[in-house]
Amino acid sequence: MKRNSIPSLCLTLLLILTAIPAFSTGTLEQVVASPVNMTQQVVTDDRISTDIQSIERLYRYVDSIYYEDVDKEKVFEGLASAMIASLGDRYSFYIPPSEAGDYEEGNIGIYGGIGTYLNKPSPEFMDPKDPSSYMITIITPFPGSPAQRAGLMAGDLISHIDGEKVDDLTSSEASKKLRGEPNTEVTITVYRNGSSFDLTLKREKISTPTVEGEVIDGDIGYIILYEYTPQTGVQLQKKVTELTKKQIKGLIIDERNNSGGAVDGALQSANIFLPAGKTLVTIQGKKGTNNDQRYISTGTQSFPEDIPIVILTNGGSASSSEIFAAALHDNDRATLIGTKTFGKGIVQDVFKFGEGFAQITTAHYYTPDNKNIHGLGIEPDILVEGIELKDEQIPAYEQLMNDKVIANFAKEHPDFTVENIRLFAEQNKDRGIDSDILSILMRNEYYSKIPYDKRPLGDLVFDTQLKRGVDFLRTGK
Repeated sequence: MKRNSIPSLCLTLLLILTAIPAFSTGTLEQVVASPVNMTQQVVTDDRISTDIQSIERLYRYVDSIYYEDVDKEKVFEGLASAMIASLGDRYSFYIPPSEAGDYEEGNIGIYGGIGTYLNKPSPEFMDPKDPSSYMITIITPFPGSPAQRAGLMAGDLISHIDGEKVDDLTSSEASKKLRGEPNTEVTITVYRNGSSFDLTLKREKISTPTVEGEVIDGDIGYIILYEYTPQTGVQLQKKVTELTKKQIKGLIIDERNNSGGAVDGALQSANIFLPAGKTLVTIQGKKGTNNDQRYISTGTQSFPEDIPIVILTNGGSASSSEIFAAALHDNDRATLIGTKTFGKGIVQDVFKFGEGFAQITTAHYYTPDNKNIHGLGIEPDILVEGIELKDEQIPAYEQLMNDKVIANFAKEHPDFTVENIRLFAEQNKDRGIDSDILSILMRNEYYSKIPYDKRPLGDLVFDTQLKRGVDFLRTGK
């Protein structure tokens, strides 16, 4: 099995749709819009003209009377950051030149870290009553990454990195602390449902995955979409073509923990499965602007209509992945199985500004059934809860990880077998952790010992949501 075309949809929509800015622990899934030359914008609002003139007078006055030389680059960054922060929108922010390199490096998708998409709101939005407003939120761990093997889950919060609070850090600053040379260690304090525990993880070279697929259970196609990029449609088309040649009877598309990405990548992907004339998504921007657009399938459908499709979702499925899921679901082409999606129904433009970048929320999007899912998410057709660690099990889990029980068992039982995984769960059943969680932690440890391109893609033994998807395709219910 190799780990790894639809014609590009001619979109002027170059937006990002992500749950998070993800710098050092993941790429910021985005399409950077054409650079905007701010000096060419026509200012028609008299209030803006007046305010700019006032700011210029203040700036020149401060520059003339301040007792030291004014750092004009620093002032520029401060003005840009403050202006966007004043919007009060956690998804809109300015990335200064000092952080632009990390920003672009994250987009390449190769770095040293723990392997997770994350969100860290700016300190300006700190609410003492809401830990997610000042801690790092894990949107999703990468498969096989140190974060996933340690059992970190979507929705976990990080309160400290190497003993330092993250409250006053920007997203980029927090990400830099998680990033580092492979084989170095970082200790994070995880806050989960009111309880905290420390985990020490060894950084690895992380490569952001995109599309993978294979045949499971004899004749069921299984594709994982990790994120959406402008190339996802082409990659997905190639994988779909490979699978249909193998006479599959059904297809499962796994969007669990897919935090989003480029809108056009999601729309290109939806076109593979839908005939011409179907609504994919509607974008509604500010009144009086040209941001209102409805996107229709182009007629480039290539996947057989008689093969049923299941899409797996969970709380880590966000933004562009929600657009894709809704496009197929609302057009009666796919059944959703799993848990409710994240619920990010707004879009952002990203553009070069000076030597940095700016990201601004520009619109809401609506599903083909005209639903605004922002803050609500998409409910699955068939609810199958994921396996989660209960609050009362956290101390036992922390002890298990700190004592390196999993790694020691793998050394004593190096063969990756279902029997060994169940043996581990049996031997540790008295630790106060559910058997299902023990099994998955042990499975993940075995996965980490296998070269990435040799790892099994689907788990029909311990993955209850995937098993339910196969059952549905077999029985229709």
